[in-house]
Amino acid sequence: MKPRKIVPQLEDEIANPSKKIIFLWGPRQTGKSTLLNHLRHKHGGAYFNFDDLNDQKLFVPELEKLRSVIAQKNGGKDSRIIFIDEIQNSPESTQSLKLLADRSDYIIFATGSSELRAKTRQFDTLAGRYKEFLLFPLTIDEIAIFHEDKISFEKSLSFANRDLLSRHLEENMIYGGYPAVILADNKIEEIKNITQNSVVKDIVNIYDLKNTDLIYNLLRVLAMQIGNLINIAELASSLKTTTTTIDNYLSILAKNRVIYLLEPSRTNKRRGYLGRKKVFFYDLGIRNALIDDFRALNLRSDLGAVFENLIIMGVLRQNIYERNNNKIYYFREISGSQKEIDLIIETPQGSKTGYEIKLHGGKPNIFPELQIAEYGTISKENAPDFLI
Repeated sequence: MKPRKIVPQLEDEIANPSKKIIFLWGPRQTGKSTLLNHLRHKHGGAYFNFDDLNDQKLFVPELEKLRSVIAQKNGGKDSRIIFIDEIQNSPESTQSLKLLADRSDYIIFATGSSELRAKTRQFDTLAGRYKEFLLFPLTIDEIAIFHEDKISFEKSLSFANRDLLSRHLEENMIYGGYPAVILADNKIEEIKNITQNSVVKDIVNIYDLKNTDLIYNLLRVLAMQIGNLINIAELASSLKTTTTTIDNYLSILAKNRVIYLLEPSRTNKRRGYLGRKKVFFYDLGIRNALIDDFRALNLRSDLGAVFENLIIMGVLRQNIYERNNNKIYYFREISGSQKEIDLIIETPQGSKTGYEIKLHGGKPNIFPELQIAEYGTISKENAPDFLI
């Protein structure tokens, strides 16, 4: 298995779990099953795959039967660790998970897709018994490792490593970070396949959406508007549907981590945009596949928006992987020059840093009323710092 930077955190949980159950969620095709299999081969344990109905049927909410099945799945030996793949296929298994968490000392490591996790509330009945992790498409240093570059996961980069990772920026901005895409000979074919079969079709089927064309057309419109403020009324009008439908579809796409809606700052109600969110895609390969645009960066008119998308999602991913509880948002004036600051990062202690995001550099706008402690610019030169 190619190294993934989330692995040490998962290893720590298996060695000394703070909860009895460890969930690893994420979009399909991001490498969850690969990680699970790596960990079970390393640590040993009982393995269940809930894509298999027989494995689902074995997982009954009766403690002694569960103990027997777990031992059987581990070659007749008792096992402290239980690995379950595709757990979202059996939400009713939460009864058995709760039983094991309350009345045994098993470590349960389970993976599942964000799509089905977002639809069901049954996993929430396990509150207080689990810890959740989220797996994203590849970080830029993971992409480098997939290409056999000699680099290790570091929280801060040396000049040499920053320069090395910069070489992968264009690939990341065009093809995204799905592992199968990075390793594919035909990257365009692979990302189109993932877009159609693991994003659009999955969401249509899971939510039983009746209008397939509408969700696809909405995704295409959003893909052309990355970095822009979305207007639900305008979307509804252009797609000939209701604002309620658009609002519902946006919620589904956001919960399933296809799109990310960046909130505006609410610090100054008089001058700041309220309620108008900016749209970004979790993976730029998916975005580019939706509009069928895989041109080199020097040929693109949307280069600034693509770079902004890359950085916003890189910062979001860092926040989640590091579990630092930072908030991110933007600020734009309503009147006058409509000056804007692309990204504000606020720590739990209330300290704020504001950034201008420009591929070739620029100066950030200053807003004294926002009480931002420090300002900076994110450009091609320092972009890898926000993408590892």
